[in-house]
Amino acid sequence: MTMVGDGDVHGAQPPKVLVLAMDPRLAMDPAPAVPAKRQHKRVIGLAGHFAEEGARVDVVTAEPDGWAGLDERVRLHRLDRAEARHPLPWLEHTFVIRAPRVAVRPVARAGRLGARLERARSRGSRAVHRRLFVPFYRHVRPHVLARIARRRVLREIDTGGLVRVIVMDRTSVPLGRRLARLHPDLVVTTRQERSLDAKP
Repeated sequence: MTMVGDGDVHGAQPPKVLVLAMDPRLAMDPAPAVPAKRQHKRVIGLAGHFAEEGARVDVVTAEPDGWAGLDERVRLHRLDRAEARHPLPWLEHTFVIRAPRVAVRPVARAGRLGARLERARSRGSRAVHRRLFVPFYRHVRPHVLARIARRRVLREIDTGGLVRVIVMDRTSVPLGRRLARLHPDLVVTTRQERSLDAKP
């Protein structure tokens, strides 16, 4: 496995690039319905380019799949497991899905009436999830992920030498803004120029 070096004999450190791709399906592009697979390819290609240029590259995402083609020199930080343990999704799953399932289980196998009760329970849980929780969580999720990333990922990434933060999707915007406020001299951009010297 090829690794980015720790610096040359003069002690110079390679530049660092942070790519924020929390949810590649929600790309920054105004064009609608861009396939998620194409968005993953954009992230993978961009990260691979900077790694090829000698930069240390970190990609932060909440998407568990689609990263098989990522350059092995790039560090991938996945937030999906930490997100699943966050109180909001955990409580929703517990009270909307798990608790009703446990409550209905004793009678769910008791003939026709039990089967009807189980179907009603399933429909009700799905309706609450889709119509209430999903629209609500869609609005708060970027902030939830930003907080998780600040606590779990940014501690692992030394911001010294970080020259560019590239925000690839709308879900990543709150974390990008936070980094821009904390580090006013840092280039935080949604533009995907493959240059470490490109302006924001």
